[in-house]
Amino acid sequence: MKLGIILMLGVLLLAITMTGCSKDTTDGLNATGDRIDDVDLVVTSIQFNGVLYPMKNDKVTSPEGINIDLKETDYNQGELYTLASKKPTIGVLSNINVGKVYLQGEEFKVLTPYYREILGPDNKTMGQVVILKDSDITNPKQLEGKTVGIQGLADGSTIAFMTVLRQVYQVDLDKVNFEVVDSNMAPILLEEGKLDASMFDSDYILTDDFDTKYKTLVDFNKQMYYWYGTVPPASFFVVKKEFYDSDPRTFNKIIDYFTEAYSWYKDNAEEVSRMESEQSGTSYELTLLKSQYEERAGHVTGRDIAAYHDFYETAVMRGVIDEVPDLNKIFIR
Repeated sequence: MKLGIILMLGVLLLAITMTGCSKDTTDGLNATGDRIDDVDLVVTSIQFNGVLYPMKNDKVTSPEGINIDLKETDYNQGELYTLASKKPTIGVLSNINVGKVYLQGEEFKVLTPYYREILGPDNKTMGQVVILKDSDITNPKQLEGKTVGIQGLADGSTIAFMTVLRQVYQVDLDKVNFEVVDSNMAPILLEEGKLDASMFDSDYILTDDFDTKYKTLVDFNKQMYYWYGTVPPASFFVVKKEFYDSDPRTFNKIIDYFTEAYSWYKDNAEEVSRMESEQSGTSYELTLLKSQYEERAGHVTGRDIAAYHDFYETAVMRGVIDEVPDLNKIFIR
């Protein structure tokens, strides 16, 4: 009897041990029992990008056992590839499109921001709406009844600007005539009197003669920072949730890789900016300065999620998306 009990206990202990070993060795494995070791990374621009330049030029050590295949394409094709791919693919989606595809039944894991605007050295951001220096407009509320140039009706920066108008300044968006204009035309249309105010591209904001002709009416990303404690990212590195869930260990290593690459870039921004300016023919000082208004890679925070609730509410009001998505499912932290 005692021998039988001992044998039974031995079998039970062996079963428990094997179960534990099985759990340890399969944690993070995909449905076939293999780790994901080959990942496509679809991006729009590699050269001098704060994350991709260090990766492409072997400035940081790639994750051991993971092959990352960089594929460069234009933004629209990159988004289509990200959405349509049936294999493990990390792509870049705008904040608007992350919400859109979720509502269409496709859930993505947001790995890290691809681009986030931050307060620059002059305590400003590049998210600015500009008026002429002699304009009689003195506050954003006076934009009601006026014509305002924007980058696009479904553009993330436009929705952020509109969110600040309605939340911070209580502007009735339906009383503003928003006009989509090319960024190169915005200063011309403003000076011709065809616009009362307009979103401006950073190249114009940072020019030496900006202060002689224009003044900022709304620094909307700065206001987002003051109102919510964050400037929500404009776009994200994403992967379909099914792939992340099948092998989180691999994708977490890639997140670390992105973060390390961006850290290298920040430490070497002067060197990279000098190479970029020499190739593009633009001012080195201007190129370096622009890098100080942006952040590549980082963490999605609780403050981001709070800000995006109002952001997506504005998008719904403007007919860009149908409803506010479940943000806790999109931004899985």
